[in-house]
Amino acid sequence: MTDHPTKNNESDLRDTLDNTVTAASEFAHRQVERAADQATDQAETEVTRAADAAVAASKEFEPGSLQAQAAGQIAAQLQTVASSISDTDLAAATAKAKTFARENPALFLGGAVLLGFAAARFLKASDPEGRGAMLCDTDPWTGHVTGSPRTNPAHGAGLSNGGASS
Repeated sequence: MTDHPTKNNESDLRDTLDNTVTAASEFAHRQVERAADQATDQAETEVTRAADAAVAASKEFEPGSLQAQAAGQIAAQLQTVASSISDTDLAAATAKAKTFARENPALFLGGAVLLGFAAARFLKASDPEGRGAMLCDTDPWTGHVTGSPRTNPAHGAGLSNGGASS
């Protein structure tokens, strides 16, 4: 008995396909690991910068004051977070965050809101050219135009309440 050529071709094709899928899967896994490592390094750097900023802020207050103590405690916590970021596996951290969010939904959402506000303040403070102030010179609550005539063309046009002339 002889093997049919089509069976050998099918077997070779399956082997080639299996090898290709395995190679692609390994490549994708390496890329995801590399991206996760880069994200972890960046997160550690940013948290370390925030800790350094908190230390600097604590030095701006009168020594022993409540503000200085609070800033010092925030700095210490941020330094702890920075060191734990470098020591923690990304998959384990994700699992812990999911568990925490399920067990404490209100606290998790509150923390997310606070983190969002902190990130917005950080990004606004780190805007070196002041582009955020130039793009956002209208008070979102009242519709009044704010800012100086230099940064807001509405001042020169006599506009003062969201586009209506006065």
